[in-house]
Amino acid sequence: MMIQNGGLARPDRRTPRRGGRLARLAAAAPLIVALGLSPGCSSLPTPDSAGEGGFFGWHMQAPFDTSEGNRVFVYFKSNRFRRDLQLMLEEAVMKEISMRTPFVVVGRREDADSILEGVITVDNKFLVVEAPTNLPRELTATMTVWINWRHNPPQESEKNQLPTQVTEALPFVPELGQTTLTSFQQVTENIAKQIVDMMEKPWFNASDVE
Repeated sequence: MMIQNGGLARPDRRTPRRGGRLARLAAAAPLIVALGLSPGCSSLPTPDSAGEGGFFGWHMQAPFDTSEGNRVFVYFKSNRFRRDLQLMLEEAVMKEISMRTPFVVVGRREDADSILEGVITVDNKFLVVEAPTNLPRELTATMTVWINWRHNPPQESEKNQLPTQVTEALPFVPELGQTTLTSFQQVTENIAKQIVDMMEKPWFNASDVE
């Protein structure tokens, strides 16, 4: 429907302009495609001028170095008496590696390019708050792990390499249904995240440290 206004015809505002939005999207489609295919604007990291993943030093995903092999063997043991804690930590670390990194976890040591191993040295439970009934109201689960990640077989510089210490503490409240088992399960998952974070490629090299 057209409305006459001083000799000029204009469309009625109540009448929708068909194809207007579709026309604008069609006109913008080539620009969207060009931006999506340009380096650094895609959802995946692309090689930069240095030949590494990312765009001007920025990465859509964490940078992991697989140039010397991507097969990892994971093994943990415990010096403590809490049952199966090292198996919980092994499972958590292997899940994190599989989900977040390009590394592949292998089941045999001889098939691995590198070995990630550690020892649980602390798995304590501390009382924080005591209820008037002399029952624990709030506690803290603490775990410490010494970790080493070496080539397989280890290089000469790695034979005397000191392990790295990772510690995690988690408060929990039994009155809310939290138990010692579920708390240590969460502690192992948090430590596994820290371990995989340390497997990322560092932002500096030996010359920077010197």
